[in-house]
Amino acid sequence: MISKTKIILVTLSFILVVFPVFTGAQNGKWKCVKKSDSVFVYSKKSNSSNLQIIKAETEIKTSLSALVALLIDNKNHKNWVYLNKKTNLLQKKNDFEWFLYSQTDAPWPVTDRDIITHARLSQDKKTKVVTIYGEAVPDYIPKDPHHVRIPYAQAQWQFIPENDGWVKVIFTMSIDMGGSIPKWLVNLTAAKGPFETIRRMRKEVKKKKYRTAHLPYIIEP
Repeated sequence: MISKTKIILVTLSFILVVFPVFTGAQNGKWKCVKKSDSVFVYSKKSNSSNLQIIKAETEIKTSLSALVALLIDNKNHKNWVYLNKKTNLLQKKNDFEWFLYSQTDAPWPVTDRDIITHARLSQDKKTKVVTIYGEAVPDYIPKDPHHVRIPYAQAQWQFIPENDGWVKVIFTMSIDMGGSIPKWLVNLTAAKGPFETIRRMRKEVKKKKYRTAHLPYIIEP
């Protein structure tokens, strides 16, 4: 029998890439809650709600184009984003703005979640840092009666060039899962999804189709 905590954990953990950025000043210090395989996960309390903010970091020897190519390959999210069932592109305005629809694959008896994300990509011309910003837009399309729509999410991917071809990857998120899941329990189990997704990202981005990617709108250092 699946414990309640594990059920909530599985329901939560799929979210990582479906809404890429987190904004707003926050109080308090980051607390390291998990570290393994060169992946570090931190948390702290938001100053605007009782939700936790989660940050995951790692370093990968790769290109900026490879990382962006991996994130925008929506059909492949299910192969590395923890518990992602599917991700579809709803609308692409251009290379810098798009809308995504994603679903979880949560075990019974938890109802699967879904989320619509408005994502924006930018790059600092001087530092070459790539930022993918996004937030949940729950009313963008009608709700699916078989899923609980996530009402609020903010997150941010940052790819920061370092020396010798290394890139620092930082992911930050804050989310309200919707439905009847207690916020304290979501906060308790929130580190698992970011950790697993970042860990899998490190392996997935080494595949040839990403390793050899050259995106004309991404400037390499």
